[in-house]
Amino acid sequence: TTKYKELVDLARQRRISPDMQAGGIATVSNFGTFGMEWGTPIPLPDQTLLLGLGVGKKVPSWDEEKKEFIPRTEAQITLSFDHRSIDGGGAGRLLKRVIELLETSKQL
Repeated sequence: TTKYKELVDLARQRRISPDMQAGGIATVSNFGTFGMEWGTPIPLPDQTLLLGLGVGKKVPSWDEEKKEFIPRTEAQITLSFDHRSIDGGGAGRLLKRVIELLETSKQL
């Protein structure tokens, strides 16, 4: 929507105010754009979740079928959450699902 695009543009310009962020339940923080591998993000006030994305790096991954190492991109993902709203099991299932979707991104 137009409102969404406006908020994204303001956020990219670092001009989004706290009141413009009201009503959200989750935030994604891509600290990987600054070359950081991982971080410990803290959810914004009145939000439940904050998903942190680290920089993608090429690493060797063993391919059992080919019996050789192949390059694979990996990134650290962190999820901080408010235990008053979601427990560790729910947060773990959410993070597992996010990872599954990212690993099969061609299906997105």
